[in-house]
Amino acid sequence: MERIEAFLGELGYDSFEKEITEEMYQASFGKDGEITASVFIEQDCNFLEIAYTYMFERDEETFLRDHLETMMNICYEYGIYFNVAREEDEISFSIFSKLYFSGLTVESLHDTIEDFVACNGELISIFNVSEEDDNYTEGRYYNE
Repeated sequence: MERIEAFLGELGYDSFEKEITEEMYQASFGKDGEITASVFIEQDCNFLEIAYTYMFERDEETFLRDHLETMMNICYEYGIYFNVAREEDEISFSIFSKLYFSGLTVESLHDTIEDFVACNGELISIFNVSEEDDNYTEGRYYNE
């Protein structure tokens, strides 16, 4: 865990909201007080996971359906996994990237975060450009 925080620090990121248990390490990270994503490492797991989640109201489902293919293509372009989950009153769109923990170096983490941030930026641009759509109300997004 100290290794991850040292690497993030070397890349210019601060760690926030750290949670360390016997089963998992979780922390949000970002710059200038703004969260970029969260990092997760589970005990007995070979991967470090970087994740971010966007939350939308149920009435924004049409917007998501209209833009889902584009969102999926953006994720695919950057090698980012995604998950869509529908809850009773909201829909989450989560993006995440995995990095093999034993191969973790500052350079590999840098490259992974760079792709993750670029993907996230393109997704946000879809949400911002689409604000003029009649069926769109601004989606909330947050970091897991």
